[in-house]
Amino acid sequence: MKKGYLITAYDQPLQLARLIHALQNPNVVFYIYIDKKVPIGPFTEAIGSQSNVKIISSIDVTWMGFSQVQSTLEIMSEAAKEHCDYYTLLSGSDYPIKSNQYILDFFSNAKHEFINFWRLVDRPSWISKILYYYPIDWIPIWNYQSSPFRRYYWGYFYKLLPYMPHRTFLKGLDPYGGCGWWSLSHDCLTYILKYASENNAFTKYYKLTHCPIEMFFQTIILNSEWASRVKNYASYKQWSATTSVEDKLKENRMLPEDSFNYRYIDWSPERTGGLGRPATLNESDFEALRSSNNLFARKVDEKISRTLLDLIDEFRYTHDL
Repeated sequence: MKKGYLITAYDQPLQLARLIHALQNPNVVFYIYIDKKVPIGPFTEAIGSQSNVKIISSIDVTWMGFSQVQSTLEIMSEAAKEHCDYYTLLSGSDYPIKSNQYILDFFSNAKHEFINFWRLVDRPSWISKILYYYPIDWIPIWNYQSSPFRRYYWGYFYKLLPYMPHRTFLKGLDPYGGCGWWSLSHDCLTYILKYASENNAFTKYYKLTHCPIEMFFQTIILNSEWASRVKNYASYKQWSATTSVEDKLKENRMLPEDSFNYRYIDWSPERTGGLGRPATLNESDFEALRSSNNLFARKVDEKISRTLLDLIDEFRYTHDL
């Protein structure tokens, strides 16, 4: 069993080093993508020289822009040369909550692709993400209020949205979305790379969508022969066919996200403030993590989550479960 970890990071070099150390094993390789806009020195210094760790930094990544997809495709392409059995995409703010042996055994016996998904028609609030032209890589949307020009642009953009012309989605395909973190087999990963390189119209379309990192890979996989291998595929089809439009609009009636990709993420409004970003986990989350069936957790912070990470490490190193 050979396992590949693809990790994207832009801050917290010491936390990234801790993540690599936690997952380090003779049977794993790491491909790290560091956002080009940040100095790479602190990351290389924190990680050091390790034969199974490769660091890449060639794209200035914009949050919610297509550059996130581009950087992910780049590390996927590099990692595919290693021909691992499975590849897991992580961020520098993720952390394993099971032992390395447990994780390796899990993927040794796996017969699925682990990627969270839904049809956009089943989650109507997401349809606008592909319906309009979003120039996010050129006019960043992250923290747009800090810039007078960007505040002006995105402020008027959303005011005028109801009057903008609609885009026509790609013929013959159904649009999908989902969580941006996944675990995929080698053959599925290479299929994605081949499809993306051979279908320029598809790639071009997603360059001007809203947060394509959460749609691009799902749409390729779920419109292919790989769809039936995706975890929860049959369960999702049944849910989609039997759930009313009213319940789909509520969104809290959807299948649990972690049942697709084995990620523990706390989206509860009382922790997130309803801002659409995962809660930063701390020691109060340990019992929930310890009893969870998931493999990884996010989001962690090197300061806020330090006690939690110490507890997780102690548990992981003394339990194979």
